[in-house]
Amino acid sequence: MASLALTVLLMLASASDIRARRVPNWLNAVVLSAGLLHQLLSPRVGDGWSSALAGLAVGFGLWFPMYLFRLVGAGDVKLFAAASVWLGPRDAVAAAVVTACAGAVLGAGWMIWRRGLAASWVSLTQLFRAPSLLQLPPMERLETVPYALPVSVGILTLWFWPILSTR
Repeated sequence: MASLALTVLLMLASASDIRARRVPNWLNAVVLSAGLLHQLLSPRVGDGWSSALAGLAVGFGLWFPMYLFRLVGAGDVKLFAAASVWLGPRDAVAAAVVTACAGAVLGAGWMIWRRGLAASWVSLTQLFRAPSLLQLPPMERLETVPYALPVSVGILTLWFWPILSTR
């Protein structure tokens, strides 16, 4: 039941982000509340308030710098932090890595789709040679990457395959 709830909530967040480039605060609050409830009722060892709060802190701490650098939106940070409550701190770290990889793939595909292969290649080459000289056109909100989708991929990957976070 918990797997279905988390999957549906993340699908709703992704759909909202794709449609409007926004993850509503009420949806992030539901993800957080449901995650806290799950952690409190879960029979797994190590779950509970401490795991939930540590997951929240780790999830927020990992993605807040991305917001400061304007790489993701505030709703994406809140979504990752809220969903990290479900996973706990260790799996949240692994989910952040999977999310970053999924985001890189989505971002590259998005850039190629929006700007074309040649212009994207020039921009990426310029980015690696002289990042300070990179000139990107101003972007409208609906031209940005809907990052709730990679967040969902990262969180659900670790939810269904927690073995990925073990050493």
